[in-house]
Amino acid sequence: MAKYESTGNNSNETAKMPAKWLNSNQIDFRQEVIYFLIVDRFHDGSADEEERKGIWDRGKKTGLLDKTWMDWGKYWGGNIAGVIEKIDYLKSMGVSALWLSPLFEQVDDMQFDRAPMHGYWTKDFKRINPRFVDIEDSCSLDQCQTLKKLVEKLHEAGIKLVLDIVCNHSSPDINGSKGVVYSDGNLLADYNNDEQNFYHHYPEITDWEDEFQLIHHEMCGLATFNENNINYRNYIKNAVKHWLDIGVDALRVDTIKHMPLTFWQEFCSDICAHKPDLFIFGEYGFSKPWDQRAVNYANHSGMSILDFGLCDGIRFAFSGAEPGGFYQIKRVLSYDKEYKRASQLVTFIDNHDMPRFLSIVSNEEHLRLAISILMTLRGVPCLFYGTEQSLHCDINGGADPYNRPMMESWNSSHPNYMLIQVLANLRKVNPALSMGSFEERFITKDIYVYSRHYRNNHVLVCINKSKSTSIDVQNTGLPDGELKCSLSHKTISISNNGIQGLQLDENEAHIFSILGEPVSGKVVGVFELNGYETKPGETLFITGSAEELGNWDATKAFGMEYVNDNTWIAEVGFDVSAEQQIRYKFMVMMNGSVKTVENILPRVVQLPNSDRINIDTIWNQIS
Repeated sequence: MAKYESTGNNSNETAKMPAKWLNSNQIDFRQEVIYFLIVDRFHDGSADEEERKGIWDRGKKTGLLDKTWMDWGKYWGGNIAGVIEKIDYLKSMGVSALWLSPLFEQVDDMQFDRAPMHGYWTKDFKRINPRFVDIEDSCSLDQCQTLKKLVEKLHEAGIKLVLDIVCNHSSPDINGSKGVVYSDGNLLADYNNDEQNFYHHYPEITDWEDEFQLIHHEMCGLATFNENNINYRNYIKNAVKHWLDIGVDALRVDTIKHMPLTFWQEFCSDICAHKPDLFIFGEYGFSKPWDQRAVNYANHSGMSILDFGLCDGIRFAFSGAEPGGFYQIKRVLSYDKEYKRASQLVTFIDNHDMPRFLSIVSNEEHLRLAISILMTLRGVPCLFYGTEQSLHCDINGGADPYNRPMMESWNSSHPNYMLIQVLANLRKVNPALSMGSFEERFITKDIYVYSRHYRNNHVLVCINKSKSTSIDVQNTGLPDGELKCSLSHKTISISNNGIQGLQLDENEAHIFSILGEPVSGKVVGVFELNGYETKPGETLFITGSAEELGNWDATKAFGMEYVNDNTWIAEVGFDVSAEQQIRYKFMVMMNGSVKTVENILPRVVQLPNSDRINIDTIWNQIS
């Protein structure tokens, strides 16, 4: 693996960028780097030494806490104070969005030697888990000082807070009590006395391909909410809005495939009306891009989804699964055109529901190669806590709960940490990684060379997971010249668009970046168009009433950037038209001539006087 130096926020590339590009309030969520942690297993920031040792138990029921960290089913003492203590550690690594395991108040009991340290057996969606806050603090959202401090400190550091929410279910049967839910301390529903019909009452799922069972039957004995009940829908939406008002910036939604699309369409619409531009992503468990139902949820629910398909592709590429090596990733990416917004999928290489990467691939150099791929492919990369320290436990193959060990090391000189630091910074300054197209340049089972392009920004990624070798890359897609690797001091020379004799050492990654000038204007509009599958030779343009769009003159229309066969994007700088209402359409050109224009009334958008705005659209054509 190439050696590299920690750059933090002081890299040469960052120094070159205009301040506007580095304002966290103007960064598209695709430029974020998400860090997902299990609160109970991250860090104990208790102020009192007796509490830290476990002499005090903040829960109402004792016996659920194990400070020896030997009983994997119990709480181990991580809390919000511990998260706050490590904000500087996360910021320095390049984390810009922090996804915490659910914070809601949980059932304070155990089932089958498991306590709900994970956060998915909710008792009250309007209160915080008392085990995560200071002993004398209130658990009601408006009065919880610990939560208020968390939001303030994260935002001061430029880090967004991602709330993990669970709309599908509450709690299982524990000592005869099941699905007892409160609304800020007031009893709301009880599965065993369900007079308001808050729950479905069906047996366990036995056929995971059956739509009715997926939505109505129970998963793992969990009380399943009745999404047809308007009182339930209002309760869950109001609870989530309350969290947003406190300062939550984005949502991760659990088990979305177990609720109908119509529920999510209403939910996302109402929640985003409450907080516009909110980024929401959901867990459609173990989804694949060739599963049409999963793709439908990604395209039509109002939220993005976690990309389990790419996760498998990356893991299988290093674990030896057939068809072998990097062709696994190639297969997954070939389906990108099925998604309307593939660049908004949340990508990862491990999480709390699967063995960690190092439990299936016992090679730390390969882990760093996988991180390099994760951070440079399309999508929003999400790191599981401890990956930066090679954290893993291989008991029972690293399966749940052994994939959730306690975080014990905070070494900012760890090679994983420094690699993430460099790549997180690169994602922030080079929009080719967040919004650009992908082009495969060279592939074998063991070697993967690809490029990313957005306007005049370019990135070339070279990965070798086997023995040292030398290759020729005939077409890089990059302009000629000398380039220096972002991970090492290696330089390459591009001539006639190619590289001759590119030396790749064993288990080595090279990443080369070219930064172009950003679009300027009083208002910068980021137009993203999905839903038109382009054919060879076709290009997309924006035509409209604004001077910057050519005033409806097709010869002066604004050209868009290719992302994939289903997605085009354009950043338009508006000066003359700032503060005006503009009308526009998309059109397809081929060989310099107009092939087709959207056959609809023009779209309308009101431009502000200054800002960076996202305009997300779907091709519309009357048949």
